[in-house]
Amino acid sequence: MRSDGRRRRRWSAGEVQEALVISGEIPLWLVDGDDRIAFVNDAAVRTLGYDSDDELLGRPSHDTVHWKHPDGSPYPAEDCPITHATRRGEPIRMERDWWVRKDGSMVPISIHCVQMEIDGRMGTAMTFHDLTASVEAEQERRRYDVERARLGEVRASRTRIVEAADEQRRRLVRDLHDGAQSGLVRIVLALQLALRGGDVPGEVRTLVGDALGDARSAIDELRELAHGIHPAVLTRSGLAAGVRAMADRASVPVVVDVADERYPEPVELAAYFVAAEALTNVAKYARASTARVTTTRTESHLVLTVDDDGIGGARASAGRGLAGLADRLAALDGTLTVSSQPGKGTCVRAEIPLSTPAPPAAAAELDVPPHDIERLA
Repeated sequence: MRSDGRRRRRWSAGEVQEALVISGEIPLWLVDGDDRIAFVNDAAVRTLGYDSDDELLGRPSHDTVHWKHPDGSPYPAEDCPITHATRRGEPIRMERDWWVRKDGSMVPISIHCVQMEIDGRMGTAMTFHDLTASVEAEQERRRYDVERARLGEVRASRTRIVEAADEQRRRLVRDLHDGAQSGLVRIVLALQLALRGGDVPGEVRTLVGDALGDARSAIDELRELAHGIHPAVLTRSGLAAGVRAMADRASVPVVVDVADERYPEPVELAAYFVAAEALTNVAKYARASTARVTTTRTESHLVLTVDDDGIGGARASAGRGLAGLADRLAALDGTLTVSSQPGKGTCVRAEIPLSTPAPPAAAAELDVPPHDIERLA
């Protein structure tokens, strides 16, 4: 009898079973005052992997579905908040718990327990929901976040490698400029002074003249070598000037349709080296009569294409050059594609994002100072 004078309805397990059969697909069961399963519906039987409720009725609730943690360690009843709440007659709600299926596997669930009188004693009614789908989605999101973080680190690592290589090229160019080239310039000047002397025998004059010619050729070769390492014209004047200078040295006629526009240094370097490698391949393999270098700028990308009218049949994976360029572009989140049907020429296309860090201060260039050029003429 309740203190407010209203009678508490005493439910029998049979009456509760009748009332709860309408629960449909919501997993539901009742636990009596001895912590034994008094009722379980079909949805709960399915969720826990049993064949029928006969396998569950009368069994200890905790020792049947809650006897271990997800890591396999034991879960004593005295540590179970559900058991304590049941004994105290308190409601409990758990947003995430793990119960044990018949086969020993774990199922994530949310639980809502309320006090209920069963056969004259206080027991508990439990509804629970299978959270497998949401847990799997959560795990998939975690995996995605981890993979995205790893991919970001890979991209950052690639970028650092490319930037380090570019800095090494600039350093090498500076060393050539300040070291070998300066030494050759001094040799040329000394040989010129020697030739201007009136007491140089004819035979020696011929040898000195030959040495002067060799020194000048060495300077030209050194400048050409440095140009391939890190082109000074690219740093000084931009992509269009760099491609035009490259086209002037090409062994086949090259049409250049590149706008006189500056881009971030990593973008210009990537585009330049794509054009250089593509034109080198044209000269070596394409048997082409002409080639064309074109750039277009979209809202987010610089697109560079190199087309030729050669024999086609080129493959991006055939050599290290284009593969290395693909890696360089990937470090910038760019792409490289090669279209080359036999007999229909080749098109190399690079798409390079423009959202790259601003270029650092211009590197030292490998060029003979103007006054030295005049003196060497």
